[in-house]
Amino acid sequence: MEQELRDDPLFDLLRDNRPQPTRESRERVRRTLDRIETSPLARLGVFARRTPVGFAAACVAIVLLVTGTAYAVAGWLHRDDYKPGDYLDTPPEQRTEASAIPEVEQVVQNAAPKSEGVRVVMLPEMADADTLNQWRVKMGQPKYDEAAWAWVRDIRPEIQEVLYDGTTFAYTIRLNTDHAAAFSQENHGDQWLDACVEQTLYTSTGEEIATVTGETGLQEETLTENGITLHSEYSLDGPLVGSGRVSFTAEISVQDVNVDDMAHVGLLGTIYYTFSFDVDGALAATNANTKITERRLSGNAVLTMDYDTMWNQPVNLDGVVLEETASFRSTGVYLSYRVKEAPADWTAQMRRSLLDPTNEKGKFEGMSVSYTLGGDDTVYEPSFPEVVAQEDGTWAYTVILPLFPSDYEALKQKGVTIRLTLHTVDSFDGEPVGEDWKQTTFPENGWDITTSAKPLLSFPLEMP
Repeated sequence: MEQELRDDPLFDLLRDNRPQPTRESRERVRRTLDRIETSPLARLGVFARRTPVGFAAACVAIVLLVTGTAYAVAGWLHRDDYKPGDYLDTPPEQRTEASAIPEVEQVVQNAAPKSEGVRVVMLPEMADADTLNQWRVKMGQPKYDEAAWAWVRDIRPEIQEVLYDGTTFAYTIRLNTDHAAAFSQENHGDQWLDACVEQTLYTSTGEEIATVTGETGLQEETLTENGITLHSEYSLDGPLVGSGRVSFTAEISVQDVNVDDMAHVGLLGTIYYTFSFDVDGALAATNANTKITERRLSGNAVLTMDYDTMWNQPVNLDGVVLEETASFRSTGVYLSYRVKEAPADWTAQMRRSLLDPTNEKGKFEGMSVSYTLGGDDTVYEPSFPEVVAQEDGTWAYTVILPLFPSDYEALKQKGVTIRLTLHTVDSFDGEPVGEDWKQTTFPENGWDITTSAKPLLSFPLEMP
């Protein structure tokens, strides 16, 4: 059956429209499944642990854009997966004094989102309706029946929260419907649906502004008998264009999981939901304070070069200067590094390999950023580092530390030490990695590698 489908011309539609999940989206799936498994609803059998179907892994989209108590970090510092957008993973009514971060709450409150309008386009009105209906039949499902799916037209989206700090843009939309059980793994019956934001159109100036990569997925732990929440999060290259109240239209795809769990071919309808939020108000609450510092490297090291093929390149770090940009915001401390200067024999690939993000859940070579507090030997390693291309052709490595303004005074007394470390792959699938070229593949069961780490720099982070 599988080979028969692959030989069918319709398979191209599935292949061409299947989004490829990023490391971040896979990690979001893992974290959400962990929350589901331990939630009261799961224990009551409202839904079971769900495999990564349409959820975040399926809906990685290319997006057109458009404490009251001191030391609040106590509840967040030990998390290795903090990102500002993840703060919206916990519904506001469930945030306790221990889990709420006052400064982040203020950013969310200042956004003041409002609903603007909604339009729904169902399968029969789509240009590829015939092809999608053929695929439904190929997958053993009946052709689209308006009587069976008319309720999708009546889903009432409602913007809940927006978090925007100049780099992170995240929001949650409540999908209000009396058919919420259709989005449940356990109790969906014959109708099992997924939803994701395919793209978000930014209409501040009446024009589409930029293209960024985002992730989106249903928060199954928010499922009730009359609705479920959809979370979307984007990393921006810079502040949004425009000021005041800015409008966005989220293109929400409602997909039939019984047809396909990760592709466009199960599409039933698209909800075009427009909302707005106060860009100026959100930015005012971020209280961004930026400092730029040069960090000079020295000594010998080995870079793991990993682009289609893998090999190790001995290098001398004398003359390499990293430009550090520390942006202290209400949503955390953004640390960014780029190679400002390098010896004349350093190639662009060497510069990039130095900054390749290291993460225990993802890549294993290149630089990593970690930090310690005072005399404590505990090393904190922020997750989800990103390397982003800059307009001048360089690359910037960025991480976000869960350190917030209400904690600055305590952190000044305690001291925050940043540690930059270079990681090298020593062996790959049991074979040493040297200067000779080695073809890399991704085995079904993952990579079997060993690595070594070389400290690069250690220095105090000066709090504002």
